[in-house]
Amino acid sequence: MLEFVEKFSYLGLFGILLIEEGGIPLPIPGDIFIATVAALPRSNYFLVVITVVTATLIGSTILFTLSKKIGHRLLLKYGKYVKITPQKVKKIEKWFVKYGGAAIVIGRLIPGLRIVTPVSAGLFDISYKTFWLYTTLAAFIWANIYYAIGRIFQLTFWGVVK
Repeated sequence: MLEFVEKFSYLGLFGILLIEEGGIPLPIPGDIFIATVAALPRSNYFLVVITVVTATLIGSTILFTLSKKIGHRLLLKYGKYVKITPQKVKKIEKWFVKYGGAAIVIGRLIPGLRIVTPVSAGLFDISYKTFWLYTTLAAFIWANIYYAIGRIFQLTFWGVVK
């Protein structure tokens, strides 16, 4: 992994996050890659943050748009097979509309919900403007958390090695 990150740096990080945010599961979460790029001795804070935010917006917008276009119809048609009734859908939809922005930020920051959040936002008809605003905020926070973790790792690990 370290060789991949050193070789492809920001472009590699962008590709990995785009794939993950587009809904394709990867064996190593994007968080690890963000921290690894940040831990490189010559990493650039602004490039890491811009890479994370851009990949997150593009990838999650793909899921959001697919969900917005066909998700609600599929959920109502096939939801009964996974015990999701139209009443439950209405209840969740009402909650998501009420707490949409906060739900997006919190969902994007919790591993395991990061991919479910844009799908849910699309299903429950959150506007693109609201989705992009809160996804951008969450991606910025996410990038900063893992950038800080990577820098701490860099200071402790690279400082000892060199």
